[in-house]
Amino acid sequence: MFAGKRIIVVIHNLMLGGAERQALLLARYLLHDQHAHVQIWALSPAPGRVAPLCEAEGIPWRIVPMTWPANQIMRYKAWVKFAWTLRQAQPDIILSYAMRANVVCGLIWRLTGARLCIWGQRDEGRSANVGRPFQQWAARQVPYFISNSQHGKDFLIQTLGVKPDKIRVIDNGVELAQPKADRAWWRNQLGVGEDCVLACMVARLHRMKDHATLLRAWRQVIDRLGETGPPAVLLLAGRFADTYESLQELVQELELGQTVRFLGEVEDISGLLGAIDLGVFSSRYEGVPNGVLECMAAGLAVAGTASPGICEAVGPDGYPFLAPPGDAETLADRTLRLILNPVLRAEVAAKNRHRIEMVFSPQRMCEETSGIIKHGLE
Repeated sequence: MFAGKRIIVVIHNLMLGGAERQALLLARYLLHDQHAHVQIWALSPAPGRVAPLCEAEGIPWRIVPMTWPANQIMRYKAWVKFAWTLRQAQPDIILSYAMRANVVCGLIWRLTGARLCIWGQRDEGRSANVGRPFQQWAARQVPYFISNSQHGKDFLIQTLGVKPDKIRVIDNGVELAQPKADRAWWRNQLGVGEDCVLACMVARLHRMKDHATLLRAWRQVIDRLGETGPPAVLLLAGRFADTYESLQELVQELELGQTVRFLGEVEDISGLLGAIDLGVFSSRYEGVPNGVLECMAAGLAVAGTASPGICEAVGPDGYPFLAPPGDAETLADRTLRLILNPVLRAEVAAKNRHRIEMVFSPQRMCEETSGIIKHGLE
Protein backbone atom coordinates (compact mmCIF):
# COMPACT_ATOMS: atom_id res chain seq x y z
CA MET A 1 0.00 0.00 0.00
CA PHE A 2 2.81 2.43 0.89
CA ALA A 3 5.72 0.95 -1.04
CA GLY A 4 8.26 3.67 -1.71
CA LYS A 5 6.42 6.32 0.32
CA ARG A 6 8.60 8.45 2.60
CA ILE A 7 7.13 8.44 6.11
CA ILE A 8 8.66 10.41 8.97
CA VAL A 9 7.50 9.63 12.50
CA VAL A 10 8.19 12.53 14.87
CA ILE A 11 8.47 11.89 18.62
CA HIS A 12 9.55 14.13 21.47
CA ASN A 13 12.63 12.22 22.62
CA LEU A 14 14.38 8.85 22.49
CA MET A 15 13.27 7.70 25.94
CA LEU A 16 11.08 4.61 25.73
CA GLY A 17 7.68 5.65 27.02
CA GLY A 18 4.22 4.61 25.89
CA ALA A 19 4.04 6.91 22.87
CA GLU A 20 7.49 5.85 21.71
CA ARG A 21 6.57 2.17 21.96
CA GLN A 22 3.53 2.76 19.76
CA ALA A 23 5.61 4.74 17.27
CA LEU A 24 8.12 1.91 17.04
CA LEU A 25 5.45 -0.72 16.50
CA LEU A 26 3.89 1.28 13.68
CA ALA A 27 7.23 2.18 12.08
CA ARG A 28 8.27 -1.48 12.06
CA TYR A 29 4.99 -2.49 10.40
CA LEU A 30 5.21 0.25 7.76
CA LEU A 31 8.81 -0.68 6.98
CA HIS A 32 8.60 -4.48 6.92
CA ASP A 33 4.97 -5.13 5.95
CA GLN A 34 4.19 -2.12 3.77
CA HIS A 35 7.72 -1.50 2.37
CA ALA A 36 7.63 2.22 3.07
CA HIS A 37 10.76 4.30 3.65
CA VAL A 38 10.34 5.08 7.35
CA GLN A 39 12.41 7.27 9.65
CA ILE A 40 11.96 8.21 13.30
CA TRP A 41 12.93 11.75 14.29
CA ALA A 42 13.28 12.98 17.88
CA LEU A 43 12.98 16.65 18.86
CA SER A 44 15.03 16.35 22.06
CA PRO A 45 18.65 15.15 22.28
CA ALA A 46 18.03 13.29 25.54
CA PRO A 47 19.50 9.76 25.28
CA GLY A 48 17.25 6.74 25.45
CA ARG A 49 16.49 3.20 24.36
CA VAL A 50 14.59 4.09 21.19
CA ALA A 51 17.78 4.44 19.11
CA PRO A 52 19.12 0.87 19.60
CA LEU A 53 15.63 -0.55 19.10
CA CYS A 54 15.35 1.34 15.81
CA GLU A 55 18.73 0.01 14.74
CA ALA A 56 17.70 -3.54 15.58
CA GLU A 57 14.69 -3.17 13.26
CA GLY A 58 16.59 -1.36 10.50
CA ILE A 59 14.68 1.89 11.04
CA PRO A 60 16.78 5.03 10.41
CA TRP A 61 16.59 7.57 13.23
CA ARG A 62 17.92 11.02 13.86
CA ILE A 63 17.79 13.80 16.42
CA VAL A 64 16.63 17.17 15.13
CA PRO A 65 16.75 19.47 18.16
CA MET A 66 13.65 21.62 18.31
CA THR A 67 13.76 24.27 21.02
CA TRP A 68 10.80 26.29 22.26
CA PRO A 69 12.27 29.77 22.89
CA ALA A 70 10.35 32.24 25.04
CA ASN A 71 11.02 34.97 22.50
CA GLN A 72 8.30 34.82 19.84
CA ILE A 73 10.55 35.79 16.92
CA MET A 74 13.12 33.18 17.91
CA ARG A 75 10.33 30.62 18.21
CA TYR A 76 9.12 31.30 14.68
CA LYS A 77 12.69 31.01 13.40
CA ALA A 78 13.04 27.62 15.14
CA TRP A 79 9.84 26.41 13.49
CA VAL A 80 10.96 27.54 10.05
CA LYS A 81 14.34 25.88 10.53
CA PHE A 82 12.65 22.60 11.49
CA ALA A 83 10.29 22.90 8.51
CA TRP A 84 13.26 23.37 6.17
CA THR A 85 15.01 20.33 7.64
CA LEU A 86 11.88 18.25 7.12
CA ARG A 87 11.44 19.56 3.59
CA GLN A 88 14.95 18.41 2.66
CA ALA A 89 13.94 14.86 3.69
CA GLN A 90 11.08 15.02 1.14
CA PRO A 91 8.41 13.33 3.26
CA ASP A 92 5.14 12.12 1.80
CA ILE A 93 3.60 11.55 5.23
CA ILE A 94 4.33 12.99 8.67
CA LEU A 95 3.08 11.12 11.75
CA SER A 96 3.54 12.86 15.09
CA TYR A 97 3.25 11.42 18.59
CA ALA A 98 2.63 13.37 21.82
CA MET A 99 1.77 17.02 22.25
CA ARG A 100 4.97 18.94 21.50
CA ALA A 101 5.60 16.96 18.32
CA ASN A 102 1.93 17.31 17.36
CA VAL A 103 1.99 21.09 17.74
CA VAL A 104 5.27 21.62 15.91
CA CYS A 105 4.34 19.34 13.02
CA GLY A 106 0.82 20.76 12.82
CA LEU A 107 2.14 24.29 12.49
CA ILE A 108 4.75 23.65 9.81
CA TRP A 109 3.84 20.52 7.88
CA ARG A 110 2.42 22.36 4.86
CA LEU A 111 5.83 24.01 4.37
CA THR A 112 7.55 20.62 4.05
CA GLY A 113 5.96 19.41 0.82
CA ALA A 114 4.31 16.46 2.61
CA ARG A 115 0.95 15.26 1.32
CA LEU A 116 -0.40 14.33 4.73
CA CYS A 117 0.10 14.99 8.45
CA ILE A 118 -1.62 12.97 11.18
CA TRP A 119 -1.77 14.13 14.81
CA GLY A 120 -1.31 11.34 17.39
CA GLN A 121 -3.16 12.20 20.62
CA ARG A 122 -1.59 10.06 23.37
CA ASP A 123 -3.12 11.48 26.56
CA GLU A 124 -6.27 13.10 27.87
CA GLY A 125 -5.02 16.66 27.33
CA ARG A 126 -2.79 17.36 30.31
CA SER A 127 0.19 18.33 28.12
CA ALA A 128 -0.22 22.08 28.11
CA ASN A 129 3.47 22.97 28.34
CA VAL A 130 3.47 24.40 24.82
CA GLY A 131 0.52 26.69 25.49
CA ARG A 132 -3.14 26.14 24.66
CA PRO A 133 -3.31 28.82 21.92
CA PHE A 134 -0.51 27.07 20.01
CA GLN A 135 -2.28 23.74 20.40
CA GLN A 136 -5.51 25.18 19.01
CA TRP A 137 -3.70 26.95 16.18
CA ALA A 138 -1.83 23.80 15.21
CA ALA A 139 -4.94 21.63 15.41
CA ARG A 140 -6.68 23.83 12.84
CA GLN A 141 -3.97 22.99 10.31
CA VAL A 142 -4.09 19.19 10.61
CA PRO A 143 -6.49 17.11 8.46
CA TYR A 144 -6.59 13.90 10.53
CA PHE A 145 -6.23 12.92 14.17
CA ILE A 146 -5.74 9.55 15.85
CA SER A 147 -6.43 9.25 19.57
CA ASN A 148 -5.64 6.17 21.61
CA SER A 149 -8.59 6.82 23.95
CA GLN A 150 -12.12 8.18 23.94
CA HIS A 151 -11.25 10.88 26.47
CA GLY A 152 -8.34 11.94 24.27
CA LYS A 153 -10.89 12.41 21.49
CA ASP A 154 -13.11 14.41 23.86
CA PHE A 155 -10.18 16.72 24.63
CA LEU A 156 -9.55 17.32 20.93
CA ILE A 157 -13.20 18.20 20.36
CA GLN A 158 -13.99 20.17 23.50
CA THR A 159 -10.69 21.99 24.07
CA LEU A 160 -8.97 22.25 20.69
CA GLY A 161 -12.13 22.57 18.61
CA VAL A 162 -11.43 19.64 16.29
CA LYS A 163 -14.41 18.37 14.29
CA PRO A 164 -15.40 14.84 15.40
CA ASP A 165 -15.32 13.46 11.87
CA LYS A 166 -11.58 14.23 11.65
CA ILE A 167 -10.77 12.00 14.65
CA ARG A 168 -10.42 8.22 14.82
CA VAL A 169 -9.97 6.35 18.10
CA ILE A 170 -7.51 3.49 17.63
CA ASP A 171 -6.53 1.47 20.68
CA ASN A 172 -2.86 0.94 21.48
CA GLY A 173 -1.14 -2.21 20.36
CA VAL A 174 0.75 -4.16 23.01
CA GLU A 175 3.64 -6.51 22.37
CA LEU A 176 5.93 -7.93 25.02
CA ALA A 177 9.49 -8.81 24.11
CA GLN A 178 10.92 -12.21 24.95
CA PRO A 179 12.07 -12.19 28.60
CA LYS A 180 15.81 -12.07 29.18
CA ALA A 181 15.59 -13.75 32.60
CA ASP A 182 13.06 -16.10 34.16
CA ARG A 183 10.93 -15.85 37.28
CA ALA A 184 13.43 -17.67 39.47
CA TRP A 185 16.28 -15.34 38.46
CA TRP A 186 14.29 -12.21 39.13
CA ARG A 187 13.05 -13.42 42.50
CA ASN A 188 16.54 -14.44 43.49
CA GLN A 189 17.80 -10.96 42.54
CA LEU A 190 15.07 -9.40 44.63
CA GLY A 191 15.73 -11.72 47.55
CA VAL A 192 12.18 -13.06 47.84
CA GLY A 193 10.76 -16.56 47.88
CA GLU A 194 7.77 -18.02 46.07
CA ASP A 195 5.62 -17.38 49.13
CA CYS A 196 6.05 -13.62 48.70
CA VAL A 197 3.38 -11.75 46.71
CA LEU A 198 5.09 -9.26 44.41
CA ALA A 199 3.07 -6.28 43.16
CA CYS A 200 4.54 -3.87 40.64
CA MET A 201 3.74 -0.49 39.08
CA VAL A 202 5.54 0.15 35.79
CA ALA A 203 5.71 3.91 35.20
CA ARG A 204 8.31 6.63 35.46
CA LEU A 205 8.37 8.45 38.77
CA HIS A 206 6.81 11.64 37.50
CA ARG A 207 4.27 14.14 38.81
CA MET A 208 1.81 13.01 36.13
CA LYS A 209 1.51 9.72 38.03
CA ASP A 210 0.30 9.25 41.60
CA HIS A 211 2.77 6.91 43.28
CA ALA A 212 2.13 8.68 46.60
CA THR A 213 -1.43 7.35 46.86
CA LEU A 214 -0.15 3.88 46.02
CA LEU A 215 2.44 4.07 48.80
CA ARG A 216 -0.20 5.16 51.32
CA ALA A 217 -2.41 2.29 50.17
CA TRP A 218 0.53 -0.09 50.47
CA ARG A 219 1.04 0.92 54.09
CA GLN A 220 -2.54 -0.20 54.75
CA VAL A 221 -2.01 -3.41 52.78
CA ILE A 222 1.03 -4.33 54.90
CA ASP A 223 -0.78 -3.47 58.14
CA ARG A 224 -3.82 -5.55 57.27
CA LEU A 225 -1.79 -8.53 56.09
CA GLY A 226 -0.12 -8.47 59.50
CA GLU A 227 1.40 -11.69 60.71
CA THR A 228 -1.21 -14.01 59.19
CA GLY A 229 -1.10 -12.95 55.55
CA PRO A 230 1.60 -13.73 53.00
CA PRO A 231 4.69 -11.54 52.82
CA ALA A 232 4.27 -8.84 50.17
CA VAL A 233 6.61 -6.43 48.39
CA LEU A 234 5.76 -3.49 46.13
CA LEU A 235 8.12 -2.84 43.20
CA LEU A 236 8.26 0.56 41.51
CA ALA A 237 9.78 0.08 38.07
CA GLY A 238 10.36 3.22 36.06
CA ARG A 239 12.78 5.96 35.21
CA PHE A 240 13.54 8.24 38.15
CA ALA A 241 12.03 11.66 37.43
CA ASP A 242 10.78 14.62 39.42
CA THR A 243 9.01 12.74 42.24
CA TYR A 244 11.73 10.21 43.06
CA GLU A 245 13.18 12.01 46.08
CA SER A 246 9.80 12.89 47.58
CA LEU A 247 8.65 9.29 47.17
CA GLN A 248 11.76 8.03 48.94
CA GLU A 249 10.98 10.40 51.80
CA LEU A 250 7.38 9.15 51.89
CA VAL A 251 8.56 5.53 52.12
CA GLN A 252 10.65 6.50 55.15
CA GLU A 253 7.80 8.48 56.69
CA LEU A 254 5.42 5.55 56.29
CA GLU A 255 8.08 3.14 57.62
CA LEU A 256 7.64 0.82 54.67
CA GLY A 257 11.27 -0.32 54.69
CA GLN A 258 12.03 -3.28 52.43
CA THR A 259 8.36 -3.78 51.54
CA VAL A 260 8.92 -1.20 48.78
CA ARG A 261 11.73 -1.38 46.21
CA PHE A 262 12.70 1.30 43.68
CA LEU A 263 14.00 -0.54 40.62
CA GLY A 264 14.60 2.40 38.28
CA GLU A 265 14.21 1.88 34.53
CA VAL A 266 14.02 -1.83 33.75
CA GLU A 267 15.06 -3.06 30.32
CA ASP A 268 13.73 -6.60 30.79
CA ILE A 269 10.11 -5.66 31.49
CA SER A 270 8.84 -9.01 30.22
CA GLY A 271 11.09 -10.89 32.63
CA LEU A 272 10.05 -8.69 35.53
CA LEU A 273 6.34 -9.10 34.79
CA GLY A 274 6.82 -12.85 34.61
CA ALA A 275 8.18 -12.78 38.16
CA ILE A 276 5.41 -10.78 39.82
CA ASP A 277 1.91 -11.72 40.93
CA LEU A 278 -0.09 -8.52 40.59
CA GLY A 279 0.02 -5.30 38.56
CA VAL A 280 -0.86 -2.04 40.29
CA PHE A 281 -1.22 1.44 38.84
CA SER A 282 -2.09 4.74 40.51
CA SER A 283 -2.67 7.89 38.49
CA ARG A 284 -5.06 10.83 38.68
CA TYR A 285 -4.97 11.57 34.95
CA GLU A 286 -3.97 9.12 32.30
CA GLY A 287 -4.11 8.21 28.65
CA VAL A 288 -4.30 4.46 28.14
CA PRO A 289 -1.16 3.50 30.07
CA ASN A 290 1.22 0.95 28.61
CA GLY A 291 2.16 0.03 32.18
CA VAL A 292 -1.35 -1.38 32.66
CA LEU A 293 -1.61 -2.96 29.21
CA GLU A 294 1.75 -4.71 29.58
CA CYS A 295 0.67 -6.24 32.89
CA MET A 296 -2.51 -7.47 31.24
CA ALA A 297 -0.56 -8.89 28.31
CA ALA A 298 1.67 -10.74 30.78
CA GLY A 299 -1.40 -12.44 32.24
CA LEU A 300 -1.66 -10.42 35.45
CA ALA A 301 -4.59 -9.05 37.39
CA VAL A 302 -4.43 -5.27 37.91
CA ALA A 303 -5.54 -3.11 40.83
CA GLY A 304 -5.50 0.60 40.18
CA THR A 305 -7.24 3.94 40.11
CA ALA A 306 -10.31 4.62 38.01
CA SER A 307 -8.95 7.37 35.77
CA PRO A 308 -10.65 7.23 32.36
CA GLY A 309 -7.64 5.77 30.55
CA ILE A 310 -7.19 2.94 33.04
CA CYS A 311 -10.92 2.17 32.80
CA GLU A 312 -10.56 1.96 29.01
CA ALA A 313 -7.59 -0.37 29.43
CA VAL A 314 -9.09 -2.92 31.83
CA GLY A 315 -12.67 -2.80 30.56
CA PRO A 316 -15.81 -3.74 32.55
CA ASP A 317 -14.29 -6.94 33.97
CA GLY A 318 -11.58 -4.86 35.61
CA TYR A 319 -13.77 -2.12 37.09
CA PRO A 320 -14.30 -3.90 40.45
CA PHE A 321 -10.56 -3.65 41.12
CA LEU A 322 -10.27 0.11 40.56
CA ALA A 323 -10.50 2.82 43.21
CA PRO A 324 -11.33 6.53 42.88
CA PRO A 325 -8.16 8.53 42.13
CA GLY A 326 -6.45 9.67 45.32
CA ASP A 327 -8.40 7.21 47.52
CA ALA A 328 -5.67 5.19 49.28
CA GLU A 329 -8.06 3.25 51.51
CA THR A 330 -10.18 1.93 48.64
CA LEU A 331 -7.08 1.17 46.59
CA ALA A 332 -5.76 -0.87 49.52
CA ASP A 333 -9.06 -2.79 49.64
CA ARG A 334 -8.92 -3.57 45.91
CA THR A 335 -5.29 -4.67 46.16
CA LEU A 336 -5.87 -6.85 49.20
CA ARG A 337 -8.81 -8.57 47.57
CA LEU A 338 -6.49 -9.80 44.81
CA ILE A 339 -3.56 -10.59 47.08
CA LEU A 340 -5.64 -12.75 49.43
CA ASN A 341 -7.55 -14.65 46.74
CA PRO A 342 -5.19 -16.43 44.31
CA VAL A 343 -8.10 -18.07 42.47
CA LEU A 344 -9.77 -14.73 41.81
CA ARG A 345 -6.42 -13.27 40.82
CA ALA A 346 -5.94 -16.01 38.22
CA GLU A 347 -9.47 -15.54 36.84
CA VAL A 348 -8.98 -11.80 36.41
CA ALA A 349 -5.53 -12.36 34.87
CA ALA A 350 -6.99 -14.71 32.23
CA LYS A 351 -9.66 -12.16 31.32
CA ASN A 352 -7.04 -9.44 31.06
CA ARG A 353 -4.89 -11.48 28.70
CA HIS A 354 -7.95 -12.25 26.54
CA ARG A 355 -8.85 -8.55 26.41
CA ILE A 356 -5.37 -7.70 25.17
CA GLU A 357 -5.66 -10.28 22.39
CA MET A 358 -9.11 -9.06 21.33
CA VAL A 359 -8.75 -5.27 21.69
CA PHE A 360 -5.09 -4.26 21.92
CA SER A 361 -3.29 -6.33 19.29
CA PRO A 362 -0.41 -4.58 17.44
CA GLN A 363 -1.59 -5.96 14.09
CA ARG A 364 -5.02 -4.40 14.50
CA MET A 365 -3.53 -1.07 15.62
CA CYS A 366 -1.17 -0.96 12.64
CA GLU A 367 -3.80 -1.98 10.10
CA GLU A 368 -6.33 0.56 11.35
CA THR A 369 -3.70 3.32 11.34
CA SER A 370 -2.66 2.34 7.81
CA GLY A 371 -6.30 2.66 6.78
CA ILE A 372 -6.38 6.26 8.01
CA ILE A 373 -3.15 7.06 6.15
CA LYS A 374 -4.51 5.51 2.96
CA HIS A 375 -7.74 7.48 3.25
CA GLY A 376 -5.77 10.69 3.80
CA LEU A 377 -3.75 10.14 0.64
CA GLU A 378 -6.77 9.52 -1.57
